[in-house]
Amino acid sequence: MNAVSLMITKFVNLLVLPFGTTHHTLELAWLSLLTGLGMAWAFKVTSNQKAIKTAKDKIKAPILEMRLYQDDPFLIFQGLGGALKGNFRYLATILVPFFVIVIPVMIVFMQMDQRYSKAHLIPGSTTLLSVQLRDGFDPFTNEIAIELDDALKVDGSPVRDAVTREMDWQIKVDRGGTHNVTLSVDGSSYVVPIVAEKSYRMIPFDRSDGKMLEPLLHPALPAFSGDSPFARVRVEYPPKDHWLFGWHTHWIVLFFFWSLVSAAALKFLIGIEI
Repeated sequence: MNAVSLMITKFVNLLVLPFGTTHHTLELAWLSLLTGLGMAWAFKVTSNQKAIKTAKDKIKAPILEMRLYQDDPFLIFQGLGGALKGNFRYLATILVPFFVIVIPVMIVFMQMDQRYSKAHLIPGSTTLLSVQLRDGFDPFTNEIAIELDDALKVDGSPVRDAVTREMDWQIKVDRGGTHNVTLSVDGSSYVVPIVAEKSYRMIPFDRSDGKMLEPLLHPALPAFSGDSPFARVRVEYPPKDHWLFGWHTHWIVLFFFWSLVSAAALKFLIGIEI
């Protein structure tokens, strides 16, 4: 799964290459447009367009019947039953394309969350670095050594929790750039980048061990080695807003807007029954 995640990340990096590494909202809009086009095209290819049109027509007939005979309760209930049956037929016709589309869209969501949900740190700010150890390790007896680039420093003493096997540090960023924190336990080490610059592809804010989909969920940080004592590493970043016609909003809103715009445009251009 790590190899698949790496291939997807490289492919997405290639798609946004023309925008550089600082125009994140433009990248998000572009990827959203492509996703909308891809969903509409995949729906057309994998669906039975004639069956969908027939199913939609069969929904319209009982609805017209209810409007025409609105003074007759029996015919209204009969029309309602026909409309419900028609809706079930319609749902059956779109079931296959739905499942074909939903998996790629979920992968796109995971990539975009890593790229556009968090904002970089600014010089002078602090962040929380949390490390959880695997079962059998204790942050009190298995000391976690931390080594920081000269642009970072630990602010205060670390906090340990024996129950969750977690150790937390407040990290202060003195200047901009991407700086590394090296964590070491019993001869095993893991490097965590701290992003404090506008130029980046992804924000590496979370990584866990032992989950099959983890490489797809959090592709920005590398996997732990097989004998690694680390179970999870997290870095706190502020949420990122994106501009949409003068409104600063979450990336999901912008994604849905542009993907629906492009999907609707393709629907009318080539005539897709949805």
